[in-house]
Order: sequence, then C-alpha cells, then structure tokens
Amino acid sequence: MGIPSFDAPVNSPFSWLRDMAETVRDRMLVHGAFLIHGLPLDGPDRLAEARAALGITSHAPTEAFNNRNDFGNGILSPIAWPANRIICPFQEGSFSRTFPSVVLTACIAPPDGDGQSHLSDTRRISDHLPSPLAERVRKGGWTLARSFHDGFGIMWREAFSVQDRAALDALLETAGIEAEWLPGGSLNTVRRLPAVIDHPTTGEECWFNQISFLNSANLDPVERKIMTDAFGEYLPMNTFFGDGSPVSDEDLTAIQNAYELVRIGVSWRRGDLLIADNIMMAQGRSPFAGSPEFLIALGE
Repeated sequence: MGIPSFDAPVNSPFSWLRDMAETVRDRMLVHGAFLIHGLPLDGPDRLAEARAALGITSHAPTEAFNNRNDFGNGILSPIAWPANRIICPFQEGSFSRTFPSVVLTACIAPPDGDGQSHLSDTRRISDHLPSPLAERVRKGGWTLARSFHDGFGIMWREAFSVQDRAALDALLETAGIEAEWLPGGSLNTVRRLPAVIDHPTTGEECWFNQISFLNSANLDPVERKIMTDAFGEYLPMNTFFGDGSPVSDEDLTAIQNAYELVRIGVSWRRGDLLIADNIMMAQGRSPFAGSPEFLIALGE
C-alpha cells in the first residue's frame, strides 16, 4: 500500500497548495498521509508558508522528548537520533495530554542511498496483535515512567519549559503526572495514559501510545546496562502496562511486528512535503546515510 502523492507546479506552487488544501485534508482522512513533490522548500520560512497555505495552525508542544532545534514560528528539527540507527514508529506528543493532530515533514536534502521514512497505519495495529494483548492495552492503557538526572539527557526545565519547582508542580498537577524527588535531586515522573483513542473526525479506533518505542528493552544492551548501573530502576524512560506491570519481550516483539505489517515506506526527494495525520499514522525511519536535512512543523 502507498499514500497519495502529487507533483507541485513550478509556477505559483504555494497558491496551488492553497487550492489543494481541501483535497489534502480529505485524502489524509482516508489514507492517513499525503505526499507532495517539488515544492521550493529550502528552509523554515518556506515550510511555514506551506503550512499556512494548507490552513494548518501551529501546535506548541507542552513537553519535549529530547533536545531539538527550534527555528521559530513553530518550525523544529526532527528528534535528535543517531543517523545510523532506526527510529521505531511513534506519534508526536503521544506521551502528553496535548498533542498535534498533523505533522508536516519537509525534505530540504534527502538521505543518500536507500534510506526511507516509515509510516504505520495505527487503525490497523490492533488487528495484527494477539487478542489478549490488544484487549489488555485497549482497556488498561499504558504507563510511562520518565526520570530526569542532572548531567544526562534533557533536563526537566527544558522538557517542561519551566524554570522553578513551583511552576513545575503546577504543570504536573494540571497534566495528571505523578512526581517524586529522589535523593540527589533527580526527578521521577509517572503518568498513565489511554493507549487506544478514537479519531476525533472519523471516529476510527487508533493505536496511540509509545509503549514499544520508549521501553527500555529497545535500548542497545550495552547502553541499557550502563544506564541501569547508573540509575537503577529510575531509567530516563521506560514503559509499562496501565497497571504498572512490566511489558514482556514477547509482547514488545508482537507490537513491533504489528507496526511492520502495516508499514508504508516513503522515499525522499528534495522539496518533498509529507503531511501526516498524527493520530492515524506513526512515523519512524530506517538508518540514514549522507547528510540529510529535514524540518518538522507540528500543527492543528
């Protein structure tokens, strides 16, 4: 299966994109994503122009996963990730109470070779899972434990965009996130979230969580041992079932296989714009070679 695609005209591409906005929205609700080739996307301003032409407003994240460049006007770099490693499919902000409904990805410079981005249709994930596992996650949700340790990774001030504990406490209470200050000043947070939600427009059931992507079993074994030796049970990220019980290797493998079975590959050209429904489509990628450059716009 693929996704719809169009070639933008050389003359007045953004006016054409404005005329295509309704078609893009309609097709996206059916296919989950839409690809446009040949736009003059050479930097943040052009992506912001494309977003405006489509009638999409900017979404401001309430919590950062890791450090990413902010170019202003709602334009960001992709999440920081080693180019030689895969990114398991995930949905932007699915660990947060607020999340974007649309993700725009602009290809400024494509990767060398066969590097692809991957889309996984989350409306079909549950159909490829063992029934007991799908039902357990559907009914019980999932749990994310996130710990912030000085000198390692993103700090809580950066993640939550607050500068003091009073502001942090207010934010965590509003978001329903449990918090515990550990000896030494580290912050441990725990949240319980629904793992399957209904799409607000179509009503379709969608797999919407990062129970697989953020589980510690996905870490490189050497890196996981280093982190476990350093932080014990308070790893920077780990996931559990909604009742707090661990996710088995067998269950993680089943979830990852389900993503693979519904995967759609996207090969990139310079000037491509991928418009994806963030609830219907999880996005990942294969390892990238060369010096690829992408920009992201999170939108509503």
